[in-house]
Amino acid sequence: MISTLLAITLSAALASSEIEYMGVTPEIIDGLPMNSPQGLAVNPKTNEFLVADALNDRVLIFDTTGAPVFDFPLGEDRHTPFGIAVDSAGEIIVGAMDKPVLWVYDYNGGFIDEIALPEGVLPGRLMAVAPDNIFLINRVGKEILIIDHSGNLLSKFESNDLQCKPSGICQDKEGDLLVVSNSGSAVTLFDPSNKILNRFGEHGRRPEDFSFPTTAAVDSLGGLWVVDSFRHELKHFDSKRKFVEIFGKRGGGQGEFFFPVDIKITPDGRMGVLEKGSGRLQVFKINYGK
Repeated sequence: MISTLLAITLSAALASSEIEYMGVTPEIIDGLPMNSPQGLAVNPKTNEFLVADALNDRVLIFDTTGAPVFDFPLGEDRHTPFGIAVDSAGEIIVGAMDKPVLWVYDYNGGFIDEIALPEGVLPGRLMAVAPDNIFLINRVGKEILIIDHSGNLLSKFESNDLQCKPSGICQDKEGDLLVVSNSGSAVTLFDPSNKILNRFGEHGRRPEDFSFPTTAAVDSLGGLWVVDSFRHELKHFDSKRKFVEIFGKRGGGQGEFFFPVDIKITPDGRMGVLEKGSGRLQVFKINYGK
């Protein structure tokens, strides 16, 4: 496939950068289209993307062009995956949409274990952080939980913004945590001790404002890419968290989105954007200028 350069000019330190289109997932994967995909993960060792295909009760694995690598069903009595992550051992952690449990699989799709979560928790998006701690959003609360692989609650924290409703989480190069909320301040920055360092992003009508942010990812230069699902676009902030540019618009073409819900960036710089509305994953490469 010949890559296509999408016309997008980024200001400030990224003035000569371009977003290069790498590919998109097929419409049909192992006999079925994606059906309400919810979560996206990256295997940092293989640079592969993993998708929680919710209404098909399966996990899909793709390379950095969007080509299918492997898929597997969740198994009997395991349904509607939501969050997904890959830990340092290469095990796949999947959160149930409607049960307080996580399921653990090996990278061949073999079921390993079920992790029971504390009462009153429904797992949202997940993040696996060394030494194999699991960060998860509580979809029925305001807090972010940190648990181990036995389900022990190690810590929990939340924003003091009364309107905050967390929906996504990522980590920057300094180890700080960025929590995305679909109400109140769009992004809250926590240090590793869970102290609030900063908040930014308003809900409004300006280009830099948000409608319904869902999650975010940090690139190799520290830039932050936030998914604004209801506006069908990504909002890009530099490493100082100043607004840079909008990428994407509503549609079904290359570099267009229809209800994007998740984003991940591989160690080799490929950016995957998962669209719930279109049932697809698009992959891009960020080419930074000097």
